[in-house]
Amino acid sequence: MTVQRTIEHYEDDLYFRRHPDIYVLEAEENLWLAEHDHDFVEIVLVTEGKGTHYVNGEPLQTERGDLFAIPVGTRHIFRPPARTARSERLKVLNCLIRTASLSRLAAFLGDERATGFLSWLAGQSSAERPYLHLKDETGELRGLFERLHRVYAANAARAGEADSLSLWSGALGLLASVFRQAAGTEEETCGGGRLPQPGAGGESDFRARRALAYIRQHFADPIRAFDAAAAVGIGERQLGRLLASTTGRSFRRHLEDIRVEACCRLLRDSRIPIMALPPMVGYEKWKSLDRIFRDRMGMSLREYRKFGRNDSPK
Repeated sequence: MTVQRTIEHYEDDLYFRRHPDIYVLEAEENLWLAEHDHDFVEIVLVTEGKGTHYVNGEPLQTERGDLFAIPVGTRHIFRPPARTARSERLKVLNCLIRTASLSRLAAFLGDERATGFLSWLAGQSSAERPYLHLKDETGELRGLFERLHRVYAANAARAGEADSLSLWSGALGLLASVFRQAAGTEEETCGGGRLPQPGAGGESDFRARRALAYIRQHFADPIRAFDAAAAVGIGERQLGRLLASTTGRSFRRHLEDIRVEACCRLLRDSRIPIMALPPMVGYEKWKSLDRIFRDRMGMSLREYRKFGRNDSPK
């Protein structure tokens, strides 16, 4: 199976609905998710399996016990080995924190080093580090992460407002442990390399990301390159050149990849008939969807659903 490279931009409004500042989830990484950057801070711990973590295009071999702190503006994606055995699934715990809340916390603290750490996570520091990588040798980070996940899940199950004090207590404990373990080992644990700072791509990079966000929002509609270009205030030909220079892919290719990604999500819900999928992902004809899906995924829709019932192909 060929992994196609699509870079997406995830905005915080997609995630912070149960709680205004914190989002926690357990996930299994797969081959059809897109490389992305985001408006929020992400702390992620590998809890099972092994694979590759691409950070700003740099491949990092990763396994159980690896923790990464990903600042605002850094692009990344986890990739498990192709067709991984069930016992070797790449599973992670994620903690997402809204940038504005970290900025407020940094302003409140009197500790210069801790303030600098939080400012770096929020994308407000000039330090040229794209990520922080730690090894959870003692299991402390996993214990803190799992407790935070339980608190978040309990809050999600409750009616009414979330218990913000408990959630922030867990999140601060995790941040404090990450900061403490990173202190003194900065050179070894922080991604080196003089990579561009968040936002260094300028206006062109901004327009490209907004165009991709528009495509993702309207993929189920009969949209054209003209529509995406108009949404970001440029011409259709200019959009084509912009996407080619910033992502290496055309509008059509991005649209097809996003539609296939959506189709994969829908196929994992066995209640949805396969023949009902085309209009749900922007296609009028079954043959068009089937052809493109086979080209991207290397298997038919029915084959994918069969694998999906056994934790999906890897």
